[in-house]
Amino acid sequence: MKIISNRLTLIRNSTLLLLSLTLFSCDPVQTIQVRNETDADATVTVVFNKGEYEYKFNELIESDTLIIELEPKDQNSVETFQFGLGTWEIQSSIDSLIAAVNLIEIKISKSTVRYRGEQQIRTFIEDRITGSRKELIEIILE
Repeated sequence: MKIISNRLTLIRNSTLLLLSLTLFSCDPVQTIQVRNETDADATVTVVFNKGEYEYKFNELIESDTLIIELEPKDQNSVETFQFGLGTWEIQSSIDSLIAAVNLIEIKISKSTVRYRGEQQIRTFIEDRITGSRKELIEIILE
């Protein structure tokens, strides 16, 4: 009887350990955050290349274009997209994201800035990777 009790305790403890390791993983969530710090409305348009890609944006339904409309700072001025676990410093992760993007266009008030082509998009995205574990791409409109 004591042997059965010890085995049950061992199984229960092993199960709890595996469950806690699964639920409390040390990997952060890959995140892209777009924040408007200006006093004007802003629009960020991302045009994706045709095809299937690893990173899916929930607002991207039947179109190849994602339009993010942000109000001035201190209002509805932040949009956040979360993906799977991991960091952006893993080269395959950042390469997959960059390969999916054809154009990034930022409109604020009377100015428009466009990033087109792999090199411009790579520089734009890599310059904005932040976070203690490189898990965040933070796009701040100023």
